[in-house]
Amino acid sequence: MSADTQTSDREFILNLRTVVDAYLAAVDRWEAAFHKHYRMPGCAQRVSTDMAAEQREYDQRRRELEALLPRARRLCLKQDRRDPFSGLVRVSLGRFAPQQRIDPAIGRGERNAVSVCLMELYEASTEFPAADPSQVKEPRPRHQGLLGRVLDFFY
Repeated sequence: MSADTQTSDREFILNLRTVVDAYLAAVDRWEAAFHKHYRMPGCAQRVSTDMAAEQREYDQRRRELEALLPRARRLCLKQDRRDPFSGLVRVSLGRFAPQQRIDPAIGRGERNAVSVCLMELYEASTEFPAADPSQVKEPRPRHQGLLGRVLDFFY
């Protein structure tokens, strides 16, 4: 068994949230550096040495996320949810010069969809403990008359 399948769904979702947050932060740092250093259209095809650290971090975070995507897709299918994670890795960074377009590569709607899906998967993976038969209280007998029903309502 791989380490991926040894963790419970709940632990996996917590780990997935951490990896997704790190990936989104790496994308934001990459874009901030790109907007800081590049002002001419067409400079996005090659990453120069001044952005090497941001590119390495982005590549590492992307590999981490890609490793978790198959199980995330299976969880989405299992819980009958739309898979918003696949679109995260299809991002093309630096496609537009800052003068052409200022919106981020991963928009607010896509980030919100990922966040909502993670929250719903986490809630769906919550396992409730089984009731202990020794702790279950027997229901009190209900009274049949009107006065008995009023008493049952308050007690």
